[in-house]
Amino acid sequence: MEYHDKEPASLSLDDYLDLLNLAIRLGDTKWQADIMATLQQMQEPQSKPHMKKDECTEQELWQCVDQINDRMLVLYNDLKATDDEDMQRELLDQMWRLKIARVEVFRKIRSIYL
Repeated sequence: MEYHDKEPASLSLDDYLDLLNLAIRLGDTKWQADIMATLQQMQEPQSKPHMKKDECTEQELWQCVDQINDRMLVLYNDLKATDDEDMQRELLDQMWRLKIARVEVFRKIRSIYL
């Protein structure tokens, strides 16, 4: 399957709001703060006039991947530390949601190189 999106790769304001919603549902306050900081930066004037206000740079996309990976590591450690099956299911569900979010960010990064 080939991906032929020729639009510039970025996370839109809606994408960040979706990630913020996920961070809130997961109860990850550090991730929420990181996303809020990014949203605040999006409201500031862009130094690059060719960028739309709701687009992010490749570096910001990689930072988002790093944030997702950090959160997944915390969830993995929590998963290893618990024997409660209900908690394990919840943690696995959270990890799957993060994996899906990470795939979406990777798609945007990949579109930069196509």
